[in-house]
Amino acid sequence: MPATNFAKRRRLLKLAAASVSAPWLLRSAWAQQTFSSDPFALGVASGSPGHDSVVLWTRLIAPGFFASLGTQPIVVDWEIAHDEQFTRIVQRGQVQAVAPLAHSVHVEAAGLEPDRWYFYRFMAGGATSPVGRTRTFPAPDAPVQKMRLAYASCQRWEHGYLSAYRHMRDDNPDAVLFLGDYIYEYPGAVNAVRMPGGGWVRTLDDYRSRYALYKSDPDLQAMHAACPWLVTWDDHEVQNDYAGLTPGDSGPAVADFAQRRAQAYQAYYEHMPLRASVLTQALAGLASGAQMRIHTQQRIGLLGSLIMLDTRQYRDTQVCTPNGKLGSALVDSAACPAWDEPARSLLGLQQEQWLDEALAHNAKQGWTLIGQQTLFGQRILRTRGRPVM
Repeated sequence: MPATNFAKRRRLLKLAAASVSAPWLLRSAWAQQTFSSDPFALGVASGSPGHDSVVLWTRLIAPGFFASLGTQPIVVDWEIAHDEQFTRIVQRGQVQAVAPLAHSVHVEAAGLEPDRWYFYRFMAGGATSPVGRTRTFPAPDAPVQKMRLAYASCQRWEHGYLSAYRHMRDDNPDAVLFLGDYIYEYPGAVNAVRMPGGGWVRTLDDYRSRYALYKSDPDLQAMHAACPWLVTWDDHEVQNDYAGLTPGDSGPAVADFAQRRAQAYQAYYEHMPLRASVLTQALAGLASGAQMRIHTQQRIGLLGSLIMLDTRQYRDTQVCTPNGKLGSALVDSAACPAWDEPARSLLGLQQEQWLDEALAHNAKQGWTLIGQQTLFGQRILRTRGRPVM
């Protein structure tokens, strides 16, 4: 990565950390501004729950979802309470939504009670956000009888409305696991139910606009507001079938794929309820191409552990694909010696070692649930008249 890009990225990461942790209490003109439309049109969300903390998210936005709010920081007040009417406030504070991070807000509310529900909201310029509901996980040593989890993945705007979230919300889960492909970078689809517009998604502004479009869906917004989410990505958050720093095979090529991936990862952070440490930890990995660590583990009391993996950022490039195809393809492993090379990895060495240690440690501590992007198991395919396992 060129030195100028590295310096720019470092400044961005420091800004992200400061915007979350500093007690700004700003009194600028922006703190008093009023909005001509709802700045919380993308809704609210929470995520990354621990036993004593949770991330509260929103993004301020101007009319039409894609217009600019300017370059100055905007002060946002936040509250978290025991009740939906906010008569029993637990915490309140201020953060600044900054332009370099698309005026997104990531509040890390800490010091909360374990295993209980809370309500939260944001205020800015006289406007108040919808009320969100979130919860903390049980303490690591607490007995737990059950935890209701739902999962989702591969939500493509063109293929239909996101009404499945309406049914998920009726099931009242304690948390949602999103396992990748939150957005798609395509310009459209054959027989589309609705068209995203904007062409191929390749730049930071493109990714921001596509996330804003998806988050305008009312059922998705309602599900985000109903409980905390734990999230990971797959390929379409960047490009179909990319692997590590090797581009995929969809759409026009870009001159610098590493830059495209970094911009896609930034937009992902801006629109997900992730901790600032996800960005600040990236400082150590910039030289090797790693931009954001999103694989995590969280205890659910004595019931077990929840592990979320990243099978895209560190994976080796696909091998033995027909005609040098960059993306995935049906491969005859018997005719591909590279398939069995022990150095090849889906997770990368460091994440593999981390997972091995986590599984070994959790072996006698209840269930281990792994959330990840890739289906695995036996599958019978029909090709050239014979089954292939």
